[in-house]
Amino acid sequence: MNAIRLRSETRLLDCYGRDGGRCALASVVCSILAICLAGCGTSDEAADVAVETTAGSSLRTESERGPVKVSVEVSPEKPRLSDEPQLTLTIWSEPGVRVQKPPFGQAMGDFVIRDFHEPVPDVDHGAEVIQQVYTLEPTRAGKLTIAPIAIRFHDERDDGDKQEHTIESEALTVEVSSIFGDDVPSLADLRPAADPVELPVNYVVNWLWIGAGVGALFTAAIVVWRIRRGRAVAQRKLSPQELAELELGQIVQNKLSESDVKKFYVELTAVVRRYIERSTGVNAPDLTTEEFLRQIVDDAIFADEEQVRLRGFLEAADLVKFAAFEPETSDIESSIERARMFIQLQRETSPEVAA
Repeated sequence: MNAIRLRSETRLLDCYGRDGGRCALASVVCSILAICLAGCGTSDEAADVAVETTAGSSLRTESERGPVKVSVEVSPEKPRLSDEPQLTLTIWSEPGVRVQKPPFGQAMGDFVIRDFHEPVPDVDHGAEVIQQVYTLEPTRAGKLTIAPIAIRFHDERDDGDKQEHTIESEALTVEVSSIFGDDVPSLADLRPAADPVELPVNYVVNWLWIGAGVGALFTAAIVVWRIRRGRAVAQRKLSPQELAELELGQIVQNKLSESDVKKFYVELTAVVRRYIERSTGVNAPDLTTEEFLRQIVDDAIFADEEQVRLRGFLEAADLVKFAAFEPETSDIESSIERARMFIQLQRETSPEVAA
């Protein structure tokens, strides 16, 4: 911008030497135009940044406090009222930080929670990654707000303050459109009414139309009844045992032990820990093996024989996960069978707690 102004002033001095006031006026106009163009360039650059931060098919926000970072992502960015957008809460924490995950509820702001699942925790560049995935249903069209989500954590690192802290995500505003979107019909597009036309009365045809209408109503009633019945069956919550057996079957079917045996044992123990949390209320996934075994002994949650069986299962898995132990095929099959037996033995004795 300074270079443009300098060139304009040089031209102004030259013009005073040749054509006087007329050339000076032209140079002033050129300077004003150059300043305007420079200002326009700055606006375009700011607009590019704004588009970059809002581009994509999802809304995303991140917050960070000390050793913990939290992101909330909603996809799609602009859902319709008939859609079921997905919210993904991701928590990164450094080693030695114990994170207390937010509890599962029935609603999230102006959205109803229709489904929830929690992938197996992972490790990314040394940080533990925890995710919670929610399937939402908007209650109305318009701008709906998702309030900040609070996560508590204990800083138990060697150089940490050993205190409890809280980190909150940023609030998100999701714009929900109607089912029609931008194609909402307007009365202004209708043609004016035509003049009435007299038709001859045909009673046979009238009765046929009446019969067809009754049949259509009957068919529609049956369809609605079947749809509602199907939804009622689909919305039935699985028991903790059914969920655990389903997750265990998926791990075996995916043959994860053949490609990554360490990750296989991480997911296998996670199935058993989540099952215990759902059936007893013990927050098993957030405790170490020693902390968890100490709690079930102190609270007498399981019988002595079951405690011994559970201790052997978890300690054998820890050898693979943390001590680089290479299990044989028979060891892997034995671990799967021990997990399945533990879940089945608890079917009749464990109180069911909703997941």
